[in-house]
Amino acid sequence: LLDVSCSMTSPNKLPLLKRSFKLLARQLGEKDRVAIVVYAGAAGLVLPSTPGSNRQRILAALSRLQTGGSTNGGAGIQLAYRVAVQNFIKGGINRVILATDGDFNVGIRLMGTLKKLIKRKAKSGVFFTVLGFGMGNYKDQTLEMLANKGNGNYGYIDNDREAKKMFVQQ
Repeated sequence: LLDVSCSMTSPNKLPLLKRSFKLLARQLGEKDRVAIVVYAGAAGLVLPSTPGSNRQRILAALSRLQTGGSTNGGAGIQLAYRVAVQNFIKGGINRVILATDGDFNVGIRLMGTLKKLIKRKAKSGVFFTVLGFGMGNYKDQTLEMLANKGNGNYGYIDNDREAKKMFVQQ
């Protein structure tokens, strides 16, 4: 689940995010599957569930990403979970990875709904990891809380070294 809103324009945000996820894509194998959901003013499916061995298709989808629009993170999370549930691999590691700069403008009421959704999906076996990108308008506490509700991990990537540490070494 990738944030492509206008706030992700700077070099240490979407460009770094794309390089980071390309590192991850190169680590995937035949048994792995990846789908890419994006959000800005609306949410959309950029890449349907694809075998990890189809690297060229995954890398091409990442390369096409561009910024624009507002930040409708709630719609993105809901769509990402729908895709994850539709492609659930029994006995596998099923995870939604949210990559954002933290400029996550969902209302308080919707945030409560999202917390409940994330917690419920974690119980079903779809975990929620959050990765923060860039600097400045970064909402560290909110993102870490969402990862905790989703029985997932939380990390912050602000350079290529951190991306390699997160996606290759760890």
